[in-house]
Amino acid sequence: MVAYTVLKQLLLPPGLLLVLLALAFFLVRGTLGRLVLFVAWSLLLVMSVPLFAAMLAQAAERYPALTPTEIRHSDAGAIVVLGAGVYAGAPEYGGDTVDVRSMARSRYAAWLHRQTGLPIYVTGGAGSQAPGPAMQRFLEQELDVPVAALEAESRNTWENATRTAPLLQAAGVHRVLLVTDALHMPRSVEAFERTGIEVVPAPTYFLSSGRRPAHALRPPTEDWRNWLPQAKVWCASFYAIHELVGGLYYDLRAGLSEQPQYGTLDIDRAP
Repeated sequence: MVAYTVLKQLLLPPGLLLVLLALAFFLVRGTLGRLVLFVAWSLLLVMSVPLFAAMLAQAAERYPALTPTEIRHSDAGAIVVLGAGVYAGAPEYGGDTVDVRSMARSRYAAWLHRQTGLPIYVTGGAGSQAPGPAMQRFLEQELDVPVAALEAESRNTWENATRTAPLLQAAGVHRVLLVTDALHMPRSVEAFERTGIEVVPAPTYFLSSGRRPAHALRPPTEDWRNWLPQAKVWCASFYAIHELVGGLYYDLRAGLSEQPQYGTLDIDRAP
């Protein structure tokens, strides 16, 4: 069983790519060529191994999951859930519906609504494949939870905040439970707080533990499979790096301008 698992991981991407890069290292002549291959091999390896992805996730997921007590005493006036992506043209549903991350965020928003009775505001993009309308349909038609308002003009996280804040303020809401992926939460909190909205982070869809501080976590080492490259782990590493770089970008733009326009680069596009 162990041999089968190892062989399978090495014959499927990214394991196969690692094997080919290692082979190329010995076939290529010249120091520079070997150096480039070694760097490429190393980056692909560490981004594909669960241990590395866990450390990246711990660095990015700075907000822990809310406890029942924190939910009851949040003093929030509404729940704001950020859109992620769309499962476009889903043949089994006859049209667009929520993707995995939009579904996870919507489900947690619905759960919080049932716990608190707070209204739900969905903020989720412009265009024909914006996640907001699909999330509203999912919440209302499949989860049987009403949506108080849909913000459907934003193109990125910063616009999620700047375009949703007026809707909240018009309703007399100044403090919200903010729902998004745990990795995405730091940038989202910064964006909403810069509009004057008080935020209680309500993260979901954790890649690491959601109950302990990130610095107290250690990647699991007892399972030997955590040392094998895996395609889904590469995607998780990419998402974590995307959010860490996005946070640095926000900080840089905030330092350069009192009113930063964070939509000028595609740093907010969902991976």
